[in-house]
Amino acid sequence: MEKLENKSRSVFALSLVSILILIVTNKICEKILPGYTIPGSENLLIKIFMVIISVIAVILVLCGKLSFSFSCFRISKDCNFKREMMEAVTIILIYAAVLFGYRLYKNSTDPVFSARPLFALYLNINFRWFYPLSALWQELLIKPLWQDNVKQAMGGKKWSTLIYIGLLFCIYHMHFPLYYLSAAGVLCMLTGILYERDKNIWGVWALHFCLGFLPRAVGLA
Repeated sequence: MEKLENKSRSVFALSLVSILILIVTNKICEKILPGYTIPGSENLLIKIFMVIISVIAVILVLCGKLSFSFSCFRISKDCNFKREMMEAVTIILIYAAVLFGYRLYKNSTDPVFSARPLFALYLNINFRWFYPLSALWQELLIKPLWQDNVKQAMGGKKWSTLIYIGLLFCIYHMHFPLYYLSAAGVLCMLTGILYERDKNIWGVWALHFCLGFLPRAVGLA
């Protein structure tokens, strides 16, 4: 019991420390990186922050302060993988249709948008080619590492855990515009529900990647 309480304190303390690390990292970047400004360099900040948090997470897992299981890569017998992927594809297609419709609307009202291609990968912008791995990296940090440990610290309370993780993911995007910050939190909670049900990373990774990649691809970001 005492061991569980100590772990719970460690989990919540690390949440606060991670927020402090994000703020300090931003300040350091502003001082030592030429041309670094906010807004405009949010993606660079997130990448640096993820490296720092990943190193800390590995150390804590090795020390037994946090738990991590590679079972998130396994498609278990209890998981309806076909249903999971069909749900993900359905959400992605609806999302893509909404984005494309909005892009067509912007074409008719804003000449800046009409000058952009209707679809482009923009692989030269902000390490965009790295985004599939970045999305997987984030999901591994947030789901099997952080969500599972927070749920254990909260005594198995699913919805409290999802709300907590969603709010934390919002805060991690504090340097992005408000709409982006809010969308990140909602996405984290929705994918958290899927992860709780299926306990694998593949469906949530597909959603994270596509929902983050498509706005730029259709020229809206």
